Amino acid sequence: MCFSASASFTASAILGAVGVATISRTKHRNVLLLSAIPLFFALQQFVEGWIWVSLVRGPDYTLALTHIYLFFALFFWPIYIPLMVLLLEPSKIRRILISLFLIGGTSVGTILYANFLREPSAAMIVNKCLYYTKEITRPELLKYLYIMVTVGAGLISSRMIVKIFCLLTLVGSIITYYFFLVNFTSVWCFFAAIISVVLYFYPEEIDRLRIKKVSPQKYEQK
Repeated sequence: MCFSASASFTASAILGAVGVATISRTKHRNVLLLSAIPLFFALQQFVEGWIWVSLVRGPDYTLALTHIYLFFALFFWPIYIPLMVLLLEPSKIRRILISLFLIGGTSVGTILYANFLREPSAAMIVNKCLYYTKEITRPELLKYLYIMVTVGAGLISSRMIVKIFCLLTLVGSIITYYFFLVNFTSVWCFFAAIISVVLYFYPEEIDRLRIKKVSPQKYEQK
């Protein structure tokens, strides 16, 4: 977590437990990407915990850990989330739209992480939170595009729990933008990580949909 090593490790442990429990309840392969989200956030929070340890106590391996953390924050999530939504979507029309978000997420994630790799810099402590510096051309535009491609695919999904997860994540990004702008990357990832706990309830919903044999045509009419 962005506020201390102990908070990061605690969040990592909780999310890890939720992730394992969620995957254990998953009976269908197309739900695995969704079920694994808390586990990936657990790993990301674990890495950020060690960034705190490196900054506060040493030894200095902050830059290497920053590479790993920003791989998830900048590159992994804007690709993974649209892909996950795409695999869960029964509507052909929505799948086409979600595919556009996936293409956009791949482009934005690649640009963001490539800019970091061009001039990598280690995380720092600013305003009692972690701050990740990165040289990016037109950072505000890319930040808006990042949020749009990451949560946009979920908002047009026909799966209600996916809509809820992405809507809550969007609200978290707005709150972070206004109150933690300097530490946006770290704080927003924390909000998204905590919100991912709601996904524990999703595999059960998938099973209910399959039992009732809800057809794709129902979604096409919406």
